[in-house]
Amino acid sequence: MFYDFSFTVPANTTKASPYQEHIKLTHGIIHRVELGFPGGCAGEVHCVIKRGLHQVWPTNPDGSLNADKFTIVFNEFYPLLHRPYILTLQGWSPGTTYPHTIELRFGILPPEVLMPEETFIQAFKKLLQRLRL
Repeated sequence: MFYDFSFTVPANTTKASPYQEHIKLTHGIIHRVELGFPGGCAGEVHCVIKRGLHQVWPTNPDGSLNADKFTIVFNEFYPLLHRPYILTLQGWSPGTTYPHTIELRFGILPPEVLMPEETFIQAFKKLLQRLRL
């Protein structure tokens, strides 16, 4: 499944008072994240993605994602296994004259696709048992 959201950050929004939206996803593992920044952002439009009070992307709490005419794409393994399946987008763009819209996409797969039933430790124990026989 792929979810697609348009996130419009109002002009001249400060970091101290960021614009935010809540997005609803579904149960599963986020395996891909994409943030498309259109031309004209000039690196002045910033976005962070949180779950509850915890900043998920970027990982460093003082960081933010920003670009100009570029789509930031990364593979991930972020479980959304417990309700609510909600992320919060926060954005700011101090000193800008126009609102800017960032396109966000999230790829989510069921846990059984990305999480093998047998853990490494379980497999290692089985191997040791076979070697003893």
